[in-house]
Amino acid sequence: MEITDTVSVMRRGEMTATVKTKDTSPEELAELMVGRKVLLDVAKGPAQLGKVVLEVENLRVVDEDKVERVKGISFQIRAGEILGIAGVAGNGQSELLEVLGGFGRATGTVRLNGEELDLTGTKSDGQSRREKGIAHVPEDRQHLGMIMDFAAWENVAFGYHNDPAYQKNSLLMDNDAILEDTKGKMERFDVRPPIPTLAAKSFSGGNQQKIILAREIERNPELLLVGQPTRGVDIGAIEFIHKRIVELRDAGKAVLLVSVELDEIMSLSDRIAVMFDGRIMGERDPDKTNERELGLLMAGVTGKDAA
Repeated sequence: MEITDTVSVMRRGEMTATVKTKDTSPEELAELMVGRKVLLDVAKGPAQLGKVVLEVENLRVVDEDKVERVKGISFQIRAGEILGIAGVAGNGQSELLEVLGGFGRATGTVRLNGEELDLTGTKSDGQSRREKGIAHVPEDRQHLGMIMDFAAWENVAFGYHNDPAYQKNSLLMDNDAILEDTKGKMERFDVRPPIPTLAAKSFSGGNQQKIILAREIERNPELLLVGQPTRGVDIGAIEFIHKRIVELRDAGKAVLLVSVELDEIMSLSDRIAVMFDGRIMGERDPDKTNERELGLLMAGVTGKDAA
């Protein structure tokens, strides 16, 4: 919008419109891109807070090069709320998600519904986390969320292959049952094309993300970890993904959202924690802050320093 004179819109492989930039708006372009009106603002009511689901105390992460990436952070998330973690990439957010998801090591204390989680031992893995009720939508969907050469139905079973509904007997998985489950997920999450046997690499980024979200959200987790939920995703899919995250929150679940997109953090979050250099610089109410204040915290500038 800032540097163009005209904008052309492609949809489903065809050029559908060309308009003068000065005569259009983001809302109109979104409608042209998707073929229908798009809700750019996230519609959500006040959070209905419940019990504390996740407690993190003095969490520290040291990487393989002996560099401390997370430096003693503490926070809580309650049922029925979305805690957004804002920050420039590389300030400890990824390591935080990895530890909570079970494929990173740390010191400190993490409790889920009052039960302490293993951070260093044999029960510190993705399978153990899923058994406790933690679902994880990773930041990098193509390297951590899916196996791109495998079919959609195979990706839907990843991490949940021991589900009794997916077992034919003690030796064999029930592929037909997984296929049927995938068909239902594709329909409910509007995955296009709705072909369970299609390889993951054949779907667009937005539809790949929908497959991962369907796999994780429909497990009805106690806690959803979601990193960069709309990175590289078209505007129609962004709207859909935001709605599903809010629906999970409204169902009384806890959500930890990590995103480098401030608009996304401010629209989705009920509380915002800002990370810089492995530390939480402060928490803010999204209704009582702005991008300038959050930007300063993301740069390591506190209120006292900013003044």
